[in-house]
Amino acid sequence: MAVELYDEHEQGERVRKWIREYGTAIAAGLILAFGGIFGFRYWQDHQTAQSLLAADFFSVVQNEVEAGQTERAAEQLELMREQVSRSAYVGLAELALASAFVSDGRLEPAARLYRNVLDDRRMSTLWPVTRLRLARVLEAQGDLRDALALIQDHSAPPGFGQAWAELRGDLLTGLGQLDEARLAYHEALELGEGGGAGQRLLQMKIDATGPDGQERS
Repeated sequence: MAVELYDEHEQGERVRKWIREYGTAIAAGLILAFGGIFGFRYWQDHQTAQSLLAADFFSVVQNEVEAGQTERAAEQLELMREQVSRSAYVGLAELALASAFVSDGRLEPAARLYRNVLDDRRMSTLWPVTRLRLARVLEAQGDLRDALALIQDHSAPPGFGQAWAELRGDLLTGLGQLDEARLAYHEALELGEGGGAGQRLLQMKIDATGPDGQERS
């Protein structure tokens, strides 16, 4: 096997030629690589800072709600939307403030907050509980059909089957559709566990719908 030997001058010339041909491309590649690394780190740092800021905002909103200062909580929520609008903490803050509005009997602003969460696809993990709460608000406002449509148009998510069925029964009862309401209550009863107060309440609701269809005939 032939081994090609070069003196120092020849080696130097070959290195300089190689650098002239490929050095610019390598330098550009290094710049892009390091730029990408630093850019990614900046993005990570920014995301971390945004998450921490959102968590702080949520704590403030929650504290104001617990102190009964709903107006201050609403002001903090607006600031939160301006500064960290893409954070899931915004949805959690909206749910907390909406619950406070419901406790104060302010159903309309509560409904608006719940709808805000349902309109944001980034908050999809909050949709099941939000949908139930909005339906209860609509029920309290007398909008039984809208409330029923809100849950009938969507199947119950895992873990929400009993609450879904019971709410459907309540709304159907309010609409005078007692046979359908009874079926919904029976479904809720079957999905429940044990014999706690919730199960006893469901049985009372079933009894309140009157005798079933066979007994009526």
